[in-house]
Amino acid sequence: MNQVQVSILVVLFSLLLVTLTQTSPVPDAVSSRTKRQSADVRTAEYLAWIALGGKVPSRGCEIVACGVVDVYASGKKKRDPQYASVSDEERYNLLKALLQRAAIENTSS
Repeated sequence: MNQVQVSILVVLFSLLLVTLTQTSPVPDAVSSRTKRQSADVRTAEYLAWIALGGKVPSRGCEIVACGVVDVYASGKKKRDPQYASVSDEERYNLLKALLQRAAIENTSS
């Protein structure tokens, strides 16, 4: 056989092989992606627990932050009438001062 015939046979064999095999994704690829996503979520949860100074949930701490943050007292300062008495003009002046300070810091650096 000459070179051209061998090349033609190789091409035909390759085409036959490609058409006979199913071109579908590997079934385990989908489940491995799901496993990877759930592992990422679990890692993020553990990092959050560590950052909040709590215990690992599997070791007995079921409440987020384990007493580090008091969820019942959180936000009460905003609803307290003592702090609600600030007028809109005072809030405007405070905001204006903060913006001016930020602008000065941005231009100096």
